Amino acid sequence: MRRNLVLGLVALCFCGFPGHVEAQAGSSSAGEKLEAVFKGAEMPFVKLGDDHYKAVLTINENESDSFQVFLQTIGNNPNDDTLQVIQMIFFLGALPKGTTPPTALIKQINEWNGSLSRGSIFVLDSVVLYQSSAWLSKSDPTTLINDALVGHFTSQKLRKDVEPYIKQ
Repeated sequence: MRRNLVLGLVALCFCGFPGHVEAQAGSSSAGEKLEAVFKGAEMPFVKLGDDHYKAVLTINENESDSFQVFLQTIGNNPNDDTLQVIQMIFFLGALPKGTTPPTALIKQINEWNGSLSRGSIFVLDSVVLYQSSAWLSKSDPTTLINDALVGHFTSQKLRKDVEPYIKQ
């Protein structure tokens, strides 16, 4: 249920609609830790809502990528910092509104997901997204940058791979 809510909010944010995530008790300390990690990594970010951020990764002077970041709790204890997960969502492409994903794209996504060493691809409404996650308790500025770089370069390649399916 919570995953469906988060995925729905991701689609709304990428489509330009306002999103809102309910705050969980104890999540402010997790949010504070994530914000400190963003700052330590010198990665610009904007808080879009409770446990929801948009960050920008700069690769070089001519290349940057923005992505959505969600904090999630695994289990029923939002005060257990060891069960906080950072979920990074990268935009891959958008299908025309009101269309369903082509069967060929769905089959290809299954193949990609079977071979990705990290993360997964999914379609939500008319948006194709790549997601990757990491434990907040194991994150520091260096690991955040590395995780974001992996997400960036993976999504960069996947955007090219997804493009022909979107143009059909």
